[in-house]
Amino acid sequence: MHYLVTIGYETERLDGDGNPRLQKTKYIVEAESIEEVSLRMAKYRASDSRGSESLAIAKFPIECIIDAKNSPDLYE
Repeated sequence: MHYLVTIGYETERLDGDGNPRLQKTKYIVEAESIEEVSLRMAKYRASDSRGSESLAIAKFPIECIIDAKNSPDLYE
């Protein structure tokens, strides 16, 4: 199953209240559950020095990811 994860990274710009603005970045994560997604993203974010937070995790309804290693038999 695939999930669409939105992460907010802190920027140097501040909002009206003095809080850092967030730059939203989206990732597609392959996992079996939301818990697994959370663990994978926590490990991924740990290597980044910027402050960040998970903003959203949603199921990503796709049939298949087609790349060089995974192509449908129809096209071979």
